Amino acid sequence: MFTVKLFKLYLPKQEDWCVDSIRLQQIFKQIPLGGQPNEVRIYIEGSDFNKLDSPHPLPYATINGKKKSMDNLWKEVIGDKELHGT
Repeated sequence: MFTVKLFKLYLPKQEDWCVDSIRLQQIFKQIPLGGQPNEVRIYIEGSDFNKLDSPHPLPYATINGKKKSMDNLWKEVIGDKELHGT
């Protein structure tokens, strides 16, 4: 039996995106949905939440409510392939 994983990505407004925003978005596109009970949510500042309500600097990602670094998110989603540039 699989455990449901809840992936959430919090991004700034698109005009404020940085390289990390794009990288995180690309990782989120790789999250397997077929056959695995994963729930994926992407929230955009201004339309989905207020920046003042954000507990962390944008952008950031969480899995089951726990903030993840880029490396940890990569390993969780992609696997043990090397992440270049970090």
